[in-house]
Amino acid sequence: MLKLNNYDFEFDELFEESPITIEIRLRHMSDQSVEVGIKKRACWVLSEEYQELAYAHYVLEDYEEAKCYLKKAAQFAYLTGFDPELKGHNNEWTIQGELNVALLFGDDSIISKLRAHADDFTTSSVTKKAIFLYDHLLIKIGTGKVPPEEEIENALNEAKSTKDKDVQQCIVPLIEAIKGLTIGDDLLWQSSIDKVIAWHADECKYGDFKEDGNAVMSLNGLSMAKLGKDMHGWQCKTDSLYLPLYLIND
Repeated sequence: MLKLNNYDFEFDELFEESPITIEIRLRHMSDQSVEVGIKKRACWVLSEEYQELAYAHYVLEDYEEAKCYLKKAAQFAYLTGFDPELKGHNNEWTIQGELNVALLFGDDSIISKLRAHADDFTTSSVTKKAIFLYDHLLIKIGTGKVPPEEEIENALNEAKSTKDKDVQQCIVPLIEAIKGLTIGDDLLWQSSIDKVIAWHADECKYGDFKEDGNAVMSLNGLSMAKLGKDMHGWQCKTDSLYLPLYLIND
């Protein structure tokens, strides 16, 4: 079993109760008579349950099951993150979970739907503009729209001037990774992923991710690695349990 942080998955309880919860919530989604509020809750629960199962299986080193559950989570991550009727409350940090899961594991129809949101993307609240600007860049480049150089530089300047440790150590290198992708600089892209994973590992050991089940993987880092592979054929060399590169290999 992988030891990544202090989150207790309570495996027996999870594997016993999750299938029941999923069955109930899938019925809510398919029943036309169920009101929107219940469907909205069902979307969020399904996204969370499938992801928790994926991360639990990853910790247990059952990698194929982990990938399977992340693919199941993708459609509900999209709905709860972006569907006009069913989306929930997300700030500029929390939306990254839905966005990355949908980008990494969604099928072509989900990517197409996400692409339609690239220019009008909003969140329920924003506390750090730099993070919101990164989200805009991610949804664009993740759906095949290469962001203009000016937009990347504006986001980078905003991030570098933001007096916040997490922005400096995570968001700045993520934007630099996107810059590397757009200008074909594999060294900048690779070094930026290294920085993101180093920050993520520290947060799992000492910071906000210590007891976060979703933190056993760096989905932002994985998205950057996948984009490098898809756009340029680059192979990420970062060696970390928080970056399971097998997930982006078909």
